[in-house]
Amino acid sequence: MATKEIYDRFVPLLYVENSLEAIAFYTDAFALTELTERTMLLSQVPGMEQVPGAERTVVYSKLQFTDGSALGVAELASDSKADGEHVIGNNIHIGLVYEDLAEQRVAFDKLAREGKVLEELEDRFWGAAYGAVRDKYGVIWETNCYLTPSEDHASGTPA
Repeated sequence: MATKEIYDRFVPLLYVENSLEAIAFYTDAFALTELTERTMLLSQVPGMEQVPGAERTVVYSKLQFTDGSALGVAELASDSKADGEHVIGNNIHIGLVYEDLAEQRVAFDKLAREGKVLEELEDRFWGAAYGAVRDKYGVIWETNCYLTPSEDHASGTPA
């Protein structure tokens, strides 16, 4: 029987090296269920199919506890280590899941004030509005809002 996906507002996102091994480790250690329909490999990202190791590089995964809470695990990118965005010890981001685009936009803009936008809030190929920001306190927030096809993702208005 498939596990029903539950959307929580806060989802810790753990960035690690050897993400496929880490997913197996956390799944076993915490008796989690990997929601494989949410696992995305780099090879699934348009234009990234030919990157060496793309079929083993996790861009996003969702591991769900029996109470519905979740843990995201993804590969710690080598370029993010070089520019200081991620180092071992600050490789956890807070994932914010929204059902309302306007609410997402307001929170994103407030978090970005005096902070740094890491990824603009815009439509993404997986059918969501997504953006990432490091707030003025150094906390990295990733916002995501899954939408119906009739919605303009980034603006929050019907298409």
